[in-house]
Amino acid sequence: MRQVFDEVLLLCPEVKTGGPEALHQLGYQIACHGGTARMVYSAPHSRIEVDGDVLRCHSEASPMPAHFAQYRPQVLRETRLGPDTLMVFPEPLSKLAAESNKGYQRAVWWLSLDNALPQNQNLLDAQARRELFADARLIHLYQSDYARRFLAANGAAQYFPLSDYTDPQFVHRSLVTSDVVPIEARRNVVCFFPNKGAERAARFLANEAALRHRIDFVPVRDMTKAQVRDTLFSARIYIDFGHHPGKDRVPREAAIAGAVVLLHAAGAANCFLDHPLQAPYRFTEDDIASGALHRRLDAILDEPAAHFAAQRPYRQAILLELERFDLEVRNFFFSGV
Repeated sequence: MRQVFDEVLLLCPEVKTGGPEALHQLGYQIACHGGTARMVYSAPHSRIEVDGDVLRCHSEASPMPAHFAQYRPQVLRETRLGPDTLMVFPEPLSKLAAESNKGYQRAVWWLSLDNALPQNQNLLDAQARRELFADARLIHLYQSDYARRFLAANGAAQYFPLSDYTDPQFVHRSLVTSDVVPIEARRNVVCFFPNKGAERAARFLANEAALRHRIDFVPVRDMTKAQVRDTLFSARIYIDFGHHPGKDRVPREAAIAGAVVLLHAAGAANCFLDHPLQAPYRFTEDDIASGALHRRLDAILDEPAAHFAAQRPYRQAILLELERFDLEVRNFFFSGV
């Protein structure tokens, strides 16, 4: 195989969230096949400087390489931009991608669709969207089927799948039987992220007395990655109250950690290809208000092993994510001819 692009530059905001993790995964996977991919960090600890066709990145103080060390990031210092350079922009920077110097190739990676819209007010304008997606030279990559539908509906000229994969540390631990407590032996621990759908979570917890089972609700916050991992591996249920702007990582991490997953039916959570779960494992605002979600929790805790078994296809899909991602990377960034 040969690399299609001489160099792939991954523009990465300095936040320790799922999108930047995916960007680091991409850089690592390209490098695994002998390609050249470099991280270009931007704000608040790094500074980008463009001098003609020379791009410099000053990121000596960036915390990102240490945080994502498992992906062995190659950090850009300086490079000359040319026609065989590909700059990958995360979706909040789609406007910058559209306006950027045309001396190099450009791609927008749609990792978190709904979060892109507030940061790109031009995307709310139909004419601006038409102009963006009509640009045949601008490549679009989509992490979720939810984003693919958006690109198709807006007439994107060219778009290709590029997903991501669940943290290998979760996957490895889930495959080590001696390190995983079976769901029937776990306490009634239910995890949720309080900063995701906080109002929905608050409404649900306000009616906690409606539950038949005594439950220990554990908010996942102010934790290291290792602490999050330990918490999810001890839980029976994970509830995600968020709006799912992309194929979120935490539900997948919770599933592979052995918890039964319940998702708020919004965004990518409504796309079966993104989260292959049966309908009973999705809930609506009405389910919270009516108490149906509380009854669903009780039903799961009555027979946790049965509900765990029902989500086996979801876990199997997660186990195959790395294989799928590797195929997508080889298909787009490399050529066999």
